[in-house]
Amino acid sequence: MSRITWVMFGVLFCSGVLATGDVRGDSFVTVDVPGAASTVVNALNDRLDAVGTYVVGATSHAFIRLGDGAIDAFDVAGSTSTYGQGINNNGVVVGYFDAGLGSYGYERAVDGTITTFVVPGAVSTFGYAVNNLGQIAGTYSLNGVLDFHGFIRAADGGFATFDVPGASWTYAQGINDLGQVSGFYFDGLAFHGFIRAADGSFTTFDVPQSASTFGSEINDAGLSVGYSVVSFFTSSGFVTIAAGFVRSPDGALGSYVVPGSSSTYLSGINNNGYLSGSFTLNGVTHGLIAVPEPAGLLMLSTGGLGVLALARRRFRRRL
Repeated sequence: MSRITWVMFGVLFCSGVLATGDVRGDSFVTVDVPGAASTVVNALNDRLDAVGTYVVGATSHAFIRLGDGAIDAFDVAGSTSTYGQGINNNGVVVGYFDAGLGSYGYERAVDGTITTFVVPGAVSTFGYAVNNLGQIAGTYSLNGVLDFHGFIRAADGGFATFDVPGASWTYAQGINDLGQVSGFYFDGLAFHGFIRAADGSFTTFDVPQSASTFGSEINDAGLSVGYSVVSFFTSSGFVTIAAGFVRSPDGALGSYVVPGSSSTYLSGINNNGYLSGSFTLNGVTHGLIAVPEPAGLLMLSTGGLGVLALARRRFRRRL
């Protein structure tokens, strides 16, 4: 069996084991920043303004893509690389940047003003998501290597930190207006998804038969997204592929795979059910904004299904 055949078999296997609802619609828009070697769309708000990261040479830059398709690139002054990670309905963007020996969080206002922040005592701080109340969720490291914890930054600048019970590392990736935080953690053997309720309690989950599960953003309806990976052996060695997933509040999972891609990663979901992320095709990573097809929505809860179905009807008219 050729390597290409093995890879295609792996893609089919991965998307098949993820969930009963296999989503492979053609309702998606590819996002590529002109001149970039790769582009990733990390989040989008309810107006379909998106934020992401693109790479030119060895340097990463942040960008905002407005609902009309216009792209505005930016960097934190003095940074060696800047990453765009989250955006709320007010147009506030959060992310992180590299400078010197560490990474630091930032918040970018609508007028372009950038404020940086660091978790007290941390060597590195990574801002990942911001809700409409101005709360920011992210990850920090005390020593910079193999030491990661979650944080919530209040609108007034105060920090609350947390870890998934029993986790070696905790990565906070999303936060909704209800104060629910989503992300993933490492237990020493594999990565697993989690949802942290506003009261501090945790729900953990795994995509069935996957090697690791990486949770990302969560919307106000409790729908969350992320991706899982599987690895398999070929004549050329191990191949690892990823497939995106959508998880409903009741725990039901559905996969999302861009047709023809070798890997698909979901990183964001807005309150209208639009998805954001990236996919790899012929070795190149492209950003995506998408809505699942109706067949793939059957595994979702009734509330989530209604939101996503409405979003799909509006999709082609707005992008």
